[in-house]
Amino acid sequence: MTVRQLKTGYFNLTALNTIATSYYLNYLFFFLRDNFGFGNRQNLWITALHGLLYALAAWQGGKFAQRHGFLTSLKLGFAGLTLAMIAGGLLHSFFIGIICGLICYTLVLLLTWPALEALVIENETTSAVPRMVGIYNCTWSAGAALAYFTGGKLYDLLGRGAVFWLPAMIFAGQFFITLWLTR
Repeated sequence: MTVRQLKTGYFNLTALNTIATSYYLNYLFFFLRDNFGFGNRQNLWITALHGLLYALAAWQGGKFAQRHGFLTSLKLGFAGLTLAMIAGGLLHSFFIGIICGLICYTLVLLLTWPALEALVIENETTSAVPRMVGIYNCTWSAGAALAYFTGGKLYDLLGRGAVFWLPAMIFAGQFFITLWLTR
């Protein structure tokens, strides 16, 4: 596989990761409203918890990826994200299924983003890095827009549980794509 083909694979992983992540995080609040009667205040607390953990985990996720390798970080991240989504879908308890699932999801998610960001600029010349970062930013923002514009319809069409099952399938697919790219 050429370097450009690998980069295309990393951009595809970025898009898929953004779609799954955006779908889960955008529609988790509707799930909490529909299943647990959450209002804006309770959803704000969930968002604050996610944001706090995200800020702390981003720093550690990048360090882990540098120490253990970007592809190792991706494999562990996608496997962990798949398991966190499956647990969220199976465990209907608010604390165990939702809160612990969100905590695990957030911590494991940060094994993926720093590694993906590093892989798209790895071995690029100084003049090519801004172009690759620009493509990376367009890739994740297009994935987020797609999830935003299709998520409501998917939530209605597939049911509440799809908040967990759809991302779980995407994350599992990413795990297998990463295994393939590693070869």
